[in-house]
Amino acid sequence: MMKFIELKNNLGYKYKDVGYAFSTFDRLAFEKNVSEIAITKEIADEWSIKRPNESDKTRYNRIQNISQFSHFLCDLGFRSYIPKLPKVKSTFTPYIFSKDEINIIFTASDKLVPSCRNHNSSVFAMPVLIRLLYGTGIRISEALSLSCNDINLNEKYLLLRNCKNGKDRMVPFSDSVANACSEYVKYRNITPFKRKEKRLFIKPDGSPMNIFLAYKWFRKIIYIANISHGGRGYGPRLHDLRHTFSVHSLALMSESGLDLYYSLPILSTYLGHQSLEATDRYVRLTAEMYPHLIKKTSEICSSMFPIIDLNTDEDETN
Repeated sequence: MMKFIELKNNLGYKYKDVGYAFSTFDRLAFEKNVSEIAITKEIADEWSIKRPNESDKTRYNRIQNISQFSHFLCDLGFRSYIPKLPKVKSTFTPYIFSKDEINIIFTASDKLVPSCRNHNSSVFAMPVLIRLLYGTGIRISEALSLSCNDINLNEKYLLLRNCKNGKDRMVPFSDSVANACSEYVKYRNITPFKRKEKRLFIKPDGSPMNIFLAYKWFRKIIYIANISHGGRGYGPRLHDLRHTFSVHSLALMSESGLDLYYSLPILSTYLGHQSLEATDRYVRLTAEMYPHLIKKTSEICSSMFPIIDLNTDEDETN
C-alpha cells in the first residue's frame, strides 16, 4: 500500500486522504485472516457494502481506492479481484448568481466594516477576493494560496501553483480585475504589518487569511445583499462564484457567436479541469439560465435538414 501511494504521489496525484481508507481496509484484511498479497472477491464485496449514513459519493471513492490498488497488484503479478464501481447520480445543483446579484454582492462587500473590537479583521481583503473569484473562476483555496509574486498586474495574469490536479497553470484576467487587485496591493503595501507574509490575502497583522474567515464574511455579504441562504452545506457557497463564472462565460461566448460545445475546451483549460466531462455540466446550466441561446442555435441549424411531407399518396417504398 505504501508503494502504491508513493507511486501515485510521484505521478503528481494528491493522495493525502487515502491513507485512512487503506488503514481501514488493512484492518479488515487482518480480521479476515488474509495472509496473501491479494484482494479476493469476498473481501472486496464486504468492503463495498454501503455503511450507515454514508453518501453515494463517499462509498464510490472508497471502492475506487481499492479498485485502483487491485489494478496495481495485478500489474505486480498478484492476482486480485477488481471491484466494480457503483453508479453515482449526483443530485447537487450549484447556485448560479444572476448578473444583478453579482453587482449587489460587489456593493455589499464594499460596505463591509470591521468590528471595533477586532482590529485584526480580514474584511479589507473581501471586496477584491470576491471580484477575483468571480472574475477568474479560480478556486477559493487557489486564491488564498497566492503569493505577491504570483500576480502580474502589468501583463494581467495569475500563476497558480500545485493546483488540484498537481499542476501549475497561468490564468489571465480582465482590466477590471486588474484595477481591483492594483488598488488592494497599494493598500496592502502601505499597511505596517507586525510580521512579514508573502501571501497576497492577509489580515492587518500580516497573518494569512484562511477559508473559514472568507466563508464567514461571505455569509455576511449574502445577508446584506438579501440573497437567501439555505444553511451550511446548501449554499450559496463561495465556490458557487466559480460555477457562476463558468456559466456566465459560456453565455458570453455563445452570445458572441461561438457554439457552446466549441467553447468547452477553452473553458475546461482555463478552469484547470483534466477532462471535458467536468466542464460539460455547465452547458446544461447555461441552457437552463439562458434558454434563448439554445433557441437561437436551433434557428441557425433548422435549415440543415429538409422538411419531409408525410401526407403523400405515393408508394411509401419510393
